[in-house]
Amino acid sequence: MKRKAIIFLSICVMVHICLDILQGVIYFNETSSLPTGFYVKVPSKNYQRGDYIVYEPTEEVKKIIVKNGWGVAKYDFLKKVGAVAGDTYSISSSNLTFEINGEYVGKVFETDNKGKELPKLRGKFKVEEGYVLPIATSARSFDGRYSGTIPESSIKAKVIPICTW
Repeated sequence: MKRKAIIFLSICVMVHICLDILQGVIYFNETSSLPTGFYVKVPSKNYQRGDYIVYEPTEEVKKIIVKNGWGVAKYDFLKKVGAVAGDTYSISSSNLTFEINGEYVGKVFETDNKGKELPKLRGKFKVEEGYVLPIATSARSFDGRYSGTIPESSIKAKVIPICTW
């Protein structure tokens, strides 16, 4: 019994050490924004539409996360780049549709699935140099359709999926 406990503790310590070493290299997504799974950091400072990125949300977004009870503000976001410098995106006030470069991306909601009010970003916008528009594959994700663009300087990593489900 004592030997099994020592083996178990040794394995736990080794797993913890491995996770510490890989922190900032391997990312795990457990939200519905993108497929659940593991993503690995790849070297890049050149962001294109469709790239997966990990970024630190703005202070304003962090306040919304805490206020609406969606979690704590210390976590990074993993989203796709939906638009880059020079691209346009629009959010219609009349039918609550979200488009990038004139192509339909999805709906925009006025409240989250618990009835809490979401930011109301409406109109037509152009992505400025040094910024990207983060989006998710889930219609209910809190992404650029509510928060707008983010500076490229807030991007911590470009990642690629290695094991998703």
